[in-house]
Amino acid sequence: MNNNTKIIIVLLIIAVGSISCLLVSGFGLVFEGKESDFYATPVTGENISAYKNSCAELKLTDLSKNYNALNGKNVKVTGQIYQKEEYIQFDKTRSNIILKVAGLSEPYMIISYTGTLPYNTNDTVTVYGEYMFPTSINSLPELSNQDLVGMKAGYIEKT
Repeated sequence: MNNNTKIIIVLLIIAVGSISCLLVSGFGLVFEGKESDFYATPVTGENISAYKNSCAELKLTDLSKNYNALNGKNVKVTGQIYQKEEYIQFDKTRSNIILKVAGLSEPYMIISYTGTLPYNTNDTVTVYGEYMFPTSINSLPELSNQDLVGMKAGYIEKT
């Protein structure tokens, strides 16, 4: 193999690597910020009961005046899984759920969870975690570019 061929191969490898980085960034798989900005630490074992007790039920009246008022508070909400996706991020399995919740003016919430969930679309679950607003998601055209209520889930159980 002559030197020109080697140079061309190296340039091709660099070009493919650069394009791959751009594609990954363009699809939203690269995030600025810390892992804790997006996900709660999963709650397990003996800590589950205390964690569940630390979460107040999310009610429509809590949100009627100011959706930002509960940011950072531990809440729980029950709803039906409308859509679920799992992927690897920050070297861990992640789950995003679009949860359909009765009684909210916008009936969908975005739930982020660290780990794999054994629950499926249409299952009813109770989610315990940290409230956050605004959140958004682009995987469903009807919800893209909307500010939605979200939660960083620490624990999820089927109800």
